[in-house]
Amino acid sequence: KAQYHFIATVTISSIIYSLSRSIPCFIASFIGGFLIDVDHLFDYYREAGFSLRFGRFFKMCNENKIKRLTIIFHSLELILALWLVIFYFKLGLLWISFALGLSQHIIFDIIFNSCLLKTSYFYFFTVRALKGFRFKEFLR
Repeated sequence: KAQYHFIATVTISSIIYSLSRSIPCFIASFIGGFLIDVDHLFDYYREAGFSLRFGRFFKMCNENKIKRLTIIFHSLELILALWLVIFYFKLGLLWISFALGLSQHIIFDIIFNSCLLKTSYFYFFTVRALKGFRFKEFLR
């Protein structure tokens, strides 16, 4: 749920800030950890049409009513590629903070959604694509 991701992300971002003393690093971690969920909006709009009724959006998400989930940013391949780019090109603390935010979000999703999903392979974009992004294929 969004409120738990918000709390976790603020906590992790605050730890990053306390170690780096960098507000941009705090912001990068927050963007990676919380705003990653913007990809749920794409799926919601595709299925329900463009609407600013966020109550309906949260209800559909929380009740698993969205039939096809692409959630492109919730991808272990994407996160792995990001970490490889960071290390290969020796990108700085800002990028590391962003990647830490994304990573903690996915780790918490894997842990706390395990009771909902048949497999944590759901977080591989290619696995979702092979199943046609049909969410019911992954639900217990």
